[in-house]
Amino acid sequence: MITKTKWRQLASFFLLSATITWPAVAATLDSFNADYIVYRAGKKHGEANRYLKQNGTEYEFGYSSAIKWLLFSDKRSETSHFTIVDNQIKPSQYVMERSGTGPNRHYELHLDHDKLQLAVGKKRQPKPLKWQDDLLDLISYQLQLSLDLQAGKTEFSYTVLNKNGNAKVYNYKVIGEELLPLPYGNTRTLRIARVEDSANSDKQIYAWVAPDLNYMLVRLWRGEDNVEQFDVQLHTLTLEPSTAEPKTAEPTPDNTTEVTLP
Repeated sequence: MITKTKWRQLASFFLLSATITWPAVAATLDSFNADYIVYRAGKKHGEANRYLKQNGTEYEFGYSSAIKWLLFSDKRSETSHFTIVDNQIKPSQYVMERSGTGPNRHYELHLDHDKLQLAVGKKRQPKPLKWQDDLLDLISYQLQLSLDLQAGKTEFSYTVLNKNGNAKVYNYKVIGEELLPLPYGNTRTLRIARVEDSANSDKQIYAWVAPDLNYMLVRLWRGEDNVEQFDVQLHTLTLEPSTAEPKTAEPTPDNTTEVTLP
């Protein structure tokens, strides 16, 4: 039986070697609004939403979910603001709020790419870290995956900051193609697996994205010891073409800098 703690860990909508023959295209991000149904053992336990808004070269990416299982409930929202430079997402702010069973939570990350600094929390406390130009937050890496798929990549490695500003490397790879039946309808997809660091890991994470929908995430499945913990499937989707012009970074002598803050 799944525990309350596991449901809290799983409630956040979490993204993601076969040879793929589909051609690479110019990488873009389209504005969208997508609704999902959260299942477990074939029964609906909640709903989720992902959206992307665009204002010139600035983007806002959001996720929200409401899950209920027996006496446990979890509502949360996550928002990431970012720009794109040389096909690389540059997050500037990440905010997560959670309510429901147990204590409410609020987390913030603020990234200053000019000063190479990270600050955390509402008070924006400086946090020492080894700065990298490719740092991502807990949801913006999902869109970086979409850009990289459009560029023809089939294996991926991302340095992701968690809600406390600690970095972890996420590894993924494309493992096949699938025609997937969804509440949205039958959809041609790529199946992507998360590659865990440990060969003894008991967690399994699979994501399906649709090339015909600009590599939209259409299904997410997670299990532990091969027992399903949740299955999130696309229900409705609205897409709007991108209007942003690609940005190019100014040359820099070194993209990795050790920054120690007081």
